[in-house]
Amino acid sequence: MRTSDTIQKDISARFEDKTIKKIQEGSVIDMYNVSVSETLEDVYQEIEDSKNPHIFTGLTGQALDDTGFWVNCPRHVGENDKNYMYRLMNWMLKNEASNTTAIQDSLLNLEFASNVDYVPFTKGSGTATCYVIPKFYDAATISSALAEAALIVKKIASPSLFVEYIIPAIRAVKLQIFVDSTGDIDLIKSNIQQKIKEYINTIPPKQFLKVGEINRIGVNEPNVDYFSVLALIIDNEEVKDIEILQEIDSKFLFDEIIW
Repeated sequence: MRTSDTIQKDISARFEDKTIKKIQEGSVIDMYNVSVSETLEDVYQEIEDSKNPHIFTGLTGQALDDTGFWVNCPRHVGENDKNYMYRLMNWMLKNEASNTTAIQDSLLNLEFASNVDYVPFTKGSGTATCYVIPKFYDAATISSALAEAALIVKKIASPSLFVEYIIPAIRAVKLQIFVDSTGDIDLIKSNIQQKIKEYINTIPPKQFLKVGEINRIGVNEPNVDYFSVLALIIDNEEVKDIEILQEIDSKFLFDEIIW
C-alpha cells in the first residue's frame, strides 16, 4: 500500500518535473502536499480494507455474535470471545456425529466444572474417560459437575460409547517461603497467600506449576524487600523441580504456606 510519505515525494517530483521548480520544505505548498498525501493514504487504506471485507479471525464482540447467528451457532451465556471463536472454528466438526472435537467442544463453559478433558479409547474401542475438575471440591459441586458432564456427553456422543467420569485426585501443595518487609507483614503475607492460592488452584491440565511464577507473585507484592520460595512440597514430599506438570488425572490444590 502507498504511504503518505511516498505519495508526497511523488507529488513533489511531478511538480518539479513540470515547473522545474523545487518545493521548499516547510513552505505553505509543502504543508498542503503533506495534508493531501495523508488524506490519500487514508483512501488507499480504505481500498486495502475493502479487498478483505470480512476477516473472520479478527472478529470480536457483536461481530462474532452475528457470525454465530449466521451459521446457527449462538454464543453460550457468559462465554468469552476466545471460547466462542474456538467453537465457531470447529463448527463443522462439531456437527459431525460423535467425534472427539465435537464432544470436547461441548464441554466448554460449564456451570459446575472449571475444566473437563475428554480422552477416548481409555479402556479400548468404544470407551472414553472424562476427567472432571469441579469449581469447588465440596460434595454438592462434585456431584453437579459429574452430572453436568454426563448429560452433555450423552446428547452428543454415540449411544454405544461407554464413558467413565472421574474427579482427578487432589494433590496438596505446600510451600515454605521466606519474606522480609518493613511494612505490615501480616497483611503482606495474607495478600501473597491469596494470590498464590488462586494461581495454584487455577492451573489448567497439561500446564505447569512454576516456582518462578510464585516468586514473581511475591516479589511484585508492594513493600516486599525480599521473597524466596525455600521448598515446594506436594503430597507431603519435597519436590526439587522448578516446573511440575498438571496432569489430567490429578489436580493441584493449595494447602498452606509455612512462613
